[in-house]
Formats: sequence, C-alpha cells, structure tokens
Amino acid sequence: MRNVVIFASPPEYTPKDQTIVKICNAIQIGSIPVFFGVCIVLAALLFYRNKLKKPIELLNEASDKIAAADLDFHLFYDSNDEMGQLCASFETMRGALDENNRTMWRAMEERKRLNATFSHDLRTPLTVLRGYTDFLKNYLPQGKVSKEKLLSTISTMSGHIDRLEKYTCQMSEIQKLEDITFNPQNVEIHTLVRQFKSTAELLSQNTELILSFADETKGSHMMLDTALIMRVYENLISNAIRYAKSTVSVDIKSADRMLLIDIADDGQGFSEEDLQMALKPYYQRKSGGAELHFGLGLYISKILCEKHGGIIIIGNTQSRGATVAASFMAK
Repeated sequence: MRNVVIFASPPEYTPKDQTIVKICNAIQIGSIPVFFGVCIVLAALLFYRNKLKKPIELLNEASDKIAAADLDFHLFYDSNDEMGQLCASFETMRGALDENNRTMWRAMEERKRLNATFSHDLRTPLTVLRGYTDFLKNYLPQGKVSKEKLLSTISTMSGHIDRLEKYTCQMSEIQKLEDITFNPQNVEIHTLVRQFKSTAELLSQNTELILSFADETKGSHMMLDTALIMRVYENLISNAIRYAKSTVSVDIKSADRMLLIDIADDGQGFSEEDLQMALKPYYQRKSGGAELHFGLGLYISKILCEKHGGIIIIGNTQSRGATVAASFMAK
C-alpha cells in the first residue's frame, strides 16, 4: 500500500491578521538594535557613575578653586586608571602653581622690605642735605658763613651725595639680580679651587693675614655656574679678610652634587642679633661704639646661592670667629 503525503495549504490570514504579523516581524527585527542601544546606554551610565563621576567632580571643584586663586587644597583620587593619572597630574600642576605663587609672594614681600629699608636709609642724607641747603640759603647771602664753614658744609654735603649715589647703584644692582640666569657648565673642580686660592691671595696681598686652604672635593668635574659662584666667593672672602685679625681659612668640599665653601676668620664673629639679621639688606649694628654696616653683600650672596640651588649659613667658630658656609647644587 502506498503512503500518500497530503500537504496542508497555508492558513489564510485575514487582512487584520496580516497587519498584526507584519507588526510583530517589525518589532522582532527592531528590538535587536533597541536592546543593544539600551545596553550601551546602561553601560555608559554605569561606567560614568563608577569611574568618571567622582574624578570629574573633583577636577571641576579644583578648577573652580584655581580660578578663584585658592591653591590651599590637595586633589587626591585613589585609582591607577587614566582618571587617577589625570588627577595626579592636576595635583602636580596645582602644587607647581602654589609654589610659584609662594615664591612670587616672598619676592614681593622681600622687595617691599628692601624698598622700605632703602627709603629709610635715604631719609638721613636727604634730611642732612635739606638742612644744609636751607642753612646756606638763609645765611650765605648775608655773609654770615665763613670760608672755612662753607668749605666744611660743602664737604659734608658731598659726602652725603656720594652716599646717595652708592645707595642708587646698589639698588640698581639688586634689580639686575632678577635678570641673572643660571648657566652651568662642565667645570674641572681642582682648577676652580686653584682660582679660589689665587683670588684670596690677591685680595689679601697687602695684609699680614695667614690664609689656609683645605681641598676636600671629590670627583673631577661638576656642572656649575662659575661666574655666579665666584661672585659669591669674592664677596665672602673679602668680608673675612676685612674682619679677620690674623687668619682666614677656606674649606672646599663636594658631596651629593653639592659644592660647599666654608670661610672662617678669627675676628669678633657674629652677635646673636647678627645671626638673625645679617642676611637682610642694609643691616647695621653698633660694635664698640663704632657702626658695623653689613650692606648688601651677604644679602646678594644669599640670592645668588638660591639661584644656584643652595643656601648660605652664618655662624661662629669655637674661638668666636665668624664662619660663613655657602652651598651650590650642581646640575
């Protein structure tokens, strides 16, 4: 007996059913991109909430503070991803800006103090000159000023004019310090030490002082600005020769990329007030009835040392002589 396969005819849909089938097929096809789109949006929202929201809020807040010139804060985001690195870079920038602002503020305050000191020192010679000018104006036409008195007055006025010129030159020199740039070069250390020694011998050749040198440098070369260092050294060694009684000692060392120069003398040394004030411009004190004026030498040396990454430290030796240590950082 033969098997007979009977094919059923497809069901006939009404126009309404056909419309429903078409809508279902369209929904089925369109749901795929909609589903993926929803997943992408949800993933982006979750990524933003978990990874971006907090660092972006921190960066926005930090930006607002920087725009308001408020750098007294720290930006910290504990993450090793890209946003963590961005926050760390932003914190580095904030720290650099804060340090630059502090440096500028200190420079401005130092300039204010310097101008105030300069104005104070100018007041005395100007007052004296005004007094003598009024004196000559009132009495010279009447013939009440003798020749000796006139010459004495002119001599005194000339001295105060020289003083004013000196102050003006010194202030001009301080202004030029801001234009000095750090220009290191590869320097042979022992050659530099020999230059130190020959400079000291030249400056003390008309004295009875005994000079002693100690070369404790290590290595043969360093990246240093010799012009800047020699300017500081000449200033310090001149002061030591000026105030020493019989001996001046110079000790040169190098360690940890630093060149150290220690100059000591057997003079009267620094008083407690000197130790606090000698590095300030135009500081002066009374010593044995005489006025001891430190001028701008130590102050200029301090600025030049700082430009070379070092400092100046003043003190007294065990025998109460003065000692000044200057350090310079090699590049």
